[in-house]
Amino acid sequence: MQEKTYKVGRGTAITVLIVLSILQLSDWADRSILAISLQTIKSAFNLTDAEAGMLPSLLMAGIAVFTLPAAMLADRFARRKLIMGMALIWSAFTMITGLAVQVWHLLLARFMVGTGEAGYQPAGQTWLGLTFPKEIRTRILALFMMCQPLGMALGLVLGGLLLNATHDWRTAFFIFGIPGIIMAFVVIFLPDYKASREQGEGVLSKVYFRQWGELFKIKSYWLFIISSTLIYFMIFSFQSWVPTLCMRAYNATPLTVGTALAGLSLIYIAAPFGGFLADRWQLRNKAGRPLFLVVISFLVLPAILASILTVGKVQFQTWLFIYGTASLLIACAYPVLTVLVHDVIPVPVRSTAIGIQLTISQLLGGVSGPLLVGMISDATGGGAQGITNGLLWTIPVATLSIITSFIITRYYGADSARISDVVLAER
Repeated sequence: MQEKTYKVGRGTAITVLIVLSILQLSDWADRSILAISLQTIKSAFNLTDAEAGMLPSLLMAGIAVFTLPAAMLADRFARRKLIMGMALIWSAFTMITGLAVQVWHLLLARFMVGTGEAGYQPAGQTWLGLTFPKEIRTRILALFMMCQPLGMALGLVLGGLLLNATHDWRTAFFIFGIPGIIMAFVVIFLPDYKASREQGEGVLSKVYFRQWGELFKIKSYWLFIISSTLIYFMIFSFQSWVPTLCMRAYNATPLTVGTALAGLSLIYIAAPFGGFLADRWQLRNKAGRPLFLVVISFLVLPAILASILTVGKVQFQTWLFIYGTASLLIACAYPVLTVLVHDVIPVPVRSTAIGIQLTISQLLGGVSGPLLVGMISDATGGGAQGITNGLLWTIPVATLSIITSFIITRYYGADSARISDVVLAER
């Protein structure tokens, strides 16, 4: 029987997008309830800033260690089953975080949450990237990635409300584990495309690993890994420490800070607009997407620097406007950070390539950033100024990322022109 090319109707494609986006919300809400609860957890367990910084860093370590193995399975097995299993793991250990009575319980639970979340980005992104046409890929992935900051906002608001109402940091972790468990049993019914394996070929065969060799020849891909590693250092440092910084600098409650930062997170609804602009530029220039990233990044850095230098020195509302300007620019750039790998990597190893990129970027950038900021804070006296000192070190690192992104434009056009997105339906 002749196999069918993987194509789904508009309604089905939108359903896939909605379900995967809800799981994205669940994933990132968990991260922000840790951020809004970090000061309370620090006090409850008598932790230093460096020790508190280990909690988000260990989550990132769990993601970094298991992203590549999970991504490899996403290329060789059905993404539906993999995502179901991962959602059950991260949701269960989110709830288990709330049961911690000793520090090592917290550390283990956060690491396990990371292992569950590890393969979701490669599997989810690749699935969506082939469900919709290539010409609108940045916009679709922008909608998907927009759920990261919206999930952060949800966690900050509800986490702050629950913390304020119950005076117990544990409650939010119990509640936020539920949605992921529900959606895990929904995703299994969605249509998927066929794994890139020949009949009779083993899961991790020589044929598959020979395809890895092609990755080393794609210059724009490896330059992107370097660039994303450097930018993750800054992004995850800010995500982990800005709520605590605001509480210290303005002597504000978790509810006040959580609500304010959640409001700023709504700025990320601009992400699809950034995706639209990048897609339009790509139609006119074979390196349009990476060029768009470079231009926006040059605007982001001064806005981020201004937010670091003014925190605690201007009124909170004024500071939120400055930080919000930086967030708006990042929202427009973020979709391109997601889509570049899709554009230059063949389908049979695309999830694997995303997994390699995320593993390196998160391990070297996402793990080290929050931890280093905490260490610098302790070394320079702690308090709001200590965290500010730590965040200042993210600026030169992010500058190097922009330089690397500009170099990518030299190779991206030729690399993306060689890629075909034709795949077969799973059933």
